Parts: sequence; C-alpha cells; structure tokens
Amino acid sequence: MTTKQKILNEALTLFAEKGYSAVYVGEIADAVGIKTPSLYKHYKSKQDIFNSCVEVFAERMENIRNNMQLPGSKTASFSYETIAEEHLIEVANALFMFYLQDNVAAKFRKMLMIERYHNPEINRLFEDFFIIRAIDHEKEIFSKLIDAKVIKGENPHIIALRFYTPIFYLLQKYDMRPNEIEEAKHELTLVVQEFCKTYKGTRNDNEKDNRKG
Repeated sequence: MTTKQKILNEALTLFAEKGYSAVYVGEIADAVGIKTPSLYKHYKSKQDIFNSCVEVFAERMENIRNNMQLPGSKTASFSYETIAEEHLIEVANALFMFYLQDNVAAKFRKMLMIERYHNPEINRLFEDFFIIRAIDHEKEIFSKLIDAKVIKGENPHIIALRFYTPIFYLLQKYDMRPNEIEEAKHELTLVVQEFCKTYKGTRNDNEKDNRKG
C-alpha cells in the first residue's frame, strides 16, 4: 500500500469515528506515521482527501452493481424474463452487506451520517448516494421487470421504495451489531420473500390483468 493510500485509509477511519469536521490534518498524519508537511506532498488539503474518499466510494459502488450480474451488465448471468426470487435475495444481500461491511463503504456512510446534520453539502452527498441513487437503481430494475410482466404493479418508483426501505431500516438496526450478521441476513431474506409474495406474479396473470383493463 502506498503512502497516499494509507493517508486515505487512515483519514476515512478517523472521519468515520469522529466526523469530518472534527478531524485535523495533523491527526491523519500521526495515524499514518508521517509528518504533516509530508502529507501535503500527496494531498493539497483535508478537502482534497475528502474528495478522494468520495471518488473511491463511487467507484466501489459501481463495482458492486456490476458484480450483481444484473441484465444489461457485462457480467449478466440471467435475464429479466427469467429472474427468480433467489436473484432478488442475492441483490438485496449484496447491497446490504456492501453498505454494512465493505471497508470503504461502511466508513464512508458513517462519516456522512455524522456530518449530514451540520453540513448541507455532506447531507446532499448522503441523500445522493444512499437514498436517491439507490432508489433510482432499484427503480430501473423494477421498471424492466414490470415491462417483462414478471412482477405486478404500475409504479416502479413506489415498488423500489418498498424494496429498498426495509434494507435501509435493517442497515440502521444492525449497524452496531457485528455479531448478528446472520440474523440480519435471515431477516432480510424474509423481507424479500414477503415482497415477492406481494408483487411477483406469472406473466400469464399479468396478461389477464391487462386484458381486463
């Protein structure tokens, strides 16, 4: 690991523990084991470090979405027409574990949560990454599932909210319970199964509904 990477890692750890505004550049340098002037050879300012944290998190978020192997991605392993309940469970678990345990994502999320009530710009980032983008991503998935007549429903945005909201809730519930991950996964699986009972239907059922309409 390069010195620049160490600076970023230690900074993110401190930001997650104390909040961005409460951390001084000298603290970051001490955590890395270098002098403050040496840190400035790699980053111009604390804001520069923060901006790099945002970039790294955004890249990791994009990678996790590609790793979900959703239709339309280079690694797609199934089509929207053949999506099964277990695929939705996998998607939900992948999102949940990424936000909860990924070394960068978990710290980045905690940093934003601490600062969002004091800094409008950081609150905007929190909403963008953990609410707006998440919902938009799920909305895109469910819009295609509706078009493929795999699930019932007319409003993909509302369906996305009903899918993602329990994930967000469980994230808050288990954030400080590292020894209860299996319980969290089990609860999440039950949530997705109940979701499927509500929305998932056969294409024939949907076609009948369309004919009635």
